[in-house]
Amino acid sequence: MSEFKLCDNGHYFPQNLENCPYCPKPANSGNSGQSSLGNGGGQGNLARTQIFGGNQKNDDDDFPSFNVPKNQGGGGNLNRTQIFGGNNNDFGGGFASPQQFQPELGSQGRKMVGWLVSFTIDALGIDYKLYEGRNLIGSDEGCDIPVDDAAVSSRHLTILHRMGQFKFKDEFSTNGTFINDVFMEEGNLKDGDMIRIGDTIFKFRSIA
Repeated sequence: MSEFKLCDNGHYFPQNLENCPYCPKPANSGNSGQSSLGNGGGQGNLARTQIFGGNQKNDDDDFPSFNVPKNQGGGGNLNRTQIFGGNNNDFGGGFASPQQFQPELGSQGRKMVGWLVSFTIDALGIDYKLYEGRNLIGSDEGCDIPVDDAAVSSRHLTILHRMGQFKFKDEFSTNGTFINDVFMEEGNLKDGDMIRIGDTIFKFRSIA
């Protein structure tokens, strides 16, 4: 014999229950002591988990609710999963606000004075910021501007901004540094100069 039976609405439920627990409870039936999970009875909705917040009362005492203090998750939008934390109740009726990200500061608090733009690293273009003081360029990840180029030395080139001027110095690299297609070991940079190290080409732009 089957352990389940079928109600008039097409729900299978255990034989030992008199009424189908999935069907809406008749409006005049009162509280029969059985759970009402449908849209017409208690507040339950099988489509999602509900969390009742604060002093919100559940009209159907048979439906298990989770009473959460308002400052710990109550009062939120039940149509989506929400994450709350601590006692932060500044967002969404008790839900923690999204993490506020601070704008990125300059390199160690130094003023930005220019940048390098390359279309060889990325065909759509990529730029690197230059800051006051020393800017080391090379294939080593510890450089201020790391370059993924096998022809670039680990510490290839230094660009220095001091007293309003940009100076460059090749750091005894294997393949050298070329400024506007001329091999140079050190000198001054001016806005618009083309810098080639290994197979990578940069255009230098000054905003100082």
